[in-house]
Amino acid sequence: MTLPIFAEIFAEQWKSLPPALKAHYANRPFSNDRVTVTGKLTIRMAPLLRLFSPLLKACKMLTPWEGMDVPCTVEFRSEPESKAFIFERRFAFPGRPPYVFRSKMIMQRPHEVIEYMANGVGWRCAYYYDKDKVLLQHRGYVWRIFGRDLPLSWLGELLLGHGGAYEQATGENSFKMRMALYGGLFQALTEYSYEGEFTVTEVSLRDG
Repeated sequence: MTLPIFAEIFAEQWKSLPPALKAHYANRPFSNDRVTVTGKLTIRMAPLLRLFSPLLKACKMLTPWEGMDVPCTVEFRSEPESKAFIFERRFAFPGRPPYVFRSKMIMQRPHEVIEYMANGVGWRCAYYYDKDKVLLQHRGYVWRIFGRDLPLSWLGELLLGHGGAYEQATGENSFKMRMALYGGLFQALTEYSYEGEFTVTEVSLRDG
């Protein structure tokens, strides 16, 4: 059987991952694989960032609202024609229609990926498994335009700050995670984070 997409990304570290994280990253390339996880996230936004909620919603970047223990379902999908790892996040904010945030992650080399948002902005990050955590380390931003990646260099970090995240297994089928953006032009006024715990509820491996 073809190895998962993330086996190549984690390289020599793949065998060390606990079962919950291997299930989370079970999608294979060039397939119709689907993995689903469900849980709740606490989402925090700095005051200034809340003012830009309509822009965040229009650009499909992050979530446009904050909340405590927001129900969230994430579907990880593969594509029959590529090695891409696709995220589809569905948030159930109380009193609001479901909010969907999609992105696509593509490996650049072992331990390095770019996660592209719907608007073409991409977050370059390093993936490592260190002791008991998967660490996502900031490597800058790009803008994919006309099929090419344009480095955003200092401008991206000035406006968006630095990103970082971790994931840690909490059981045979569960893991917790945290993601945060910090720094940038307005520093604490534009900080953003979400954290919570998820359970792997479906692993469907289907050839393309």
